[in-house]
Amino acid sequence: MANSEKVDAGNLSDSEACTSIIHYYSKTTNTVCVSTDDENIILNPQFEDGLNNWTGRGCKITLHDSIADGKILPKSGKFFASATERTQSWNGIQQEITGRVQRKLVYEVTALVRIFGNNVTPSDVRATLYVQKPDFREQYIGISKQQIKIGLKFREKGPPAGTDILLNTLVIKHAAKTPPSSPPDFENVAFGVNIIENSNLDNGINGWSPLGNCTLSVGTGSPRVLPPMARDSLGPHESLSGRYILITNRTQTYMGPSQTITEKLTLYLTYQVSAWVRISSGSHGPQNVGIALSVDGQWVNGGQTEVADSRWHEIGGSFRIEKQSSNVFVYIQGPVSGVDLMVAGLQIFPVDRQARFRYLRKQTDKIRKRDVTLKFSGLDTSEYTFVKVRQLQNDFPIGSCINRTNIDNEDFVDFFVQHFNWAVFGNELKWYWTEPQRGNLNYKDADDILGKDIRPNMFKTAHQLDPSATLFKSGYLILMVMLMSKENSALEDSVSDSSLVISIDL
Repeated sequence: MANSEKVDAGNLSDSEACTSIIHYYSKTTNTVCVSTDDENIILNPQFEDGLNNWTGRGCKITLHDSIADGKILPKSGKFFASATERTQSWNGIQQEITGRVQRKLVYEVTALVRIFGNNVTPSDVRATLYVQKPDFREQYIGISKQQIKIGLKFREKGPPAGTDILLNTLVIKHAAKTPPSSPPDFENVAFGVNIIENSNLDNGINGWSPLGNCTLSVGTGSPRVLPPMARDSLGPHESLSGRYILITNRTQTYMGPSQTITEKLTLYLTYQVSAWVRISSGSHGPQNVGIALSVDGQWVNGGQTEVADSRWHEIGGSFRIEKQSSNVFVYIQGPVSGVDLMVAGLQIFPVDRQARFRYLRKQTDKIRKRDVTLKFSGLDTSEYTFVKVRQLQNDFPIGSCINRTNIDNEDFVDFFVQHFNWAVFGNELKWYWTEPQRGNLNYKDADDILGKDIRPNMFKTAHQLDPSATLFKSGYLILMVMLMSKENSALEDSVSDSSLVISIDL
């Protein structure tokens, strides 16, 4: 439901009816003329055969050649259909397209629609896919960057109850291949220039906004030198101001300072992130502090660190945006509610990616190929001693979380299994997920993940990963948790019944 076309009220003239083009492969919506061809998978797309193949979704549908005393006529063909007696916003007109679509193909949807009724106001008209999986799971997918899969119905819906939806024609066909993007031009990029406004707080907190209901103010006493990672990239640099943003009255972990940077970003350009952060004394244990970006509502990590004392700590990271976005802002978050946060010298600057990789390879080689000195004690120096050094391992495992929604994408699962050694559930074993209502247990999503092509031994227990580690720890809550569905025996070889224990230390 991410894409929608705002359609004006029913008193529009015929020439003002809108055509909504919704692309699976983009979020753009354009107004153009409609044409149908043999590629259309919709049956009876212009209602030449009446309402055959069409049904109402919770409402009544009617065929027309005109309405409103002839003021509203079809814009294409001879007929149009209306979805009337709508009592819910999701009521609309639909057609089942099961068996007429192919897996892993991208489709383009074109619809000629308008709304009609008394005292109607501009409203969203949305195209939605209803998907019923082989296991009878149901899913509603707003037409955006989605691929059609088997078992679908297409629906037009959106305006409030009481407003009629008029559909003149509908086309769903294979989308044309998107031409490859031209290579980005980085010739005139000002590498190393900070895109953050008022980073040194010379103008108070101008340019900064609180994310959430917290309070921003300016303090003094922060470091005047750049953090080490930024200094390595920028070289000699003017001193910082020594001023910092103090964030108080925080009641949620996400609350902190934010700044919009939408117009300052260049696609495909790599940006390095750097800042000093500190938390107030008296916090309950180590706190995770992170820099994040919201890219059209999607979270992007810009770097994070763990802070366990009242000293200043460096945060470093990088990101790259590869799709034109309408709203991007950066924010600093992390400590639990009630803990004050301090941020100084936030820098976000473009870097030469190739030069950056060369530098990182050199730094890596310094560590990997550095000299090792072996010291021995208690040996008789008058005699020769034979020492043999043998390499036992030249790589290390890497893991990631995976969610229930990921496993329906076969390409994602294949990539995950090929490139990762370990896996952990994203949310599917969290309490709010496994027991959304008291006494109503749900382990099916976790079972579904283990039932896919992901190797069960990728899901490690705590003692297997690190026998000495304390996982999921904070100052006020320690959880040593290993939960699994009793219905699923995929991990029985490595997890005993005694692992189904939650220990809480308050």
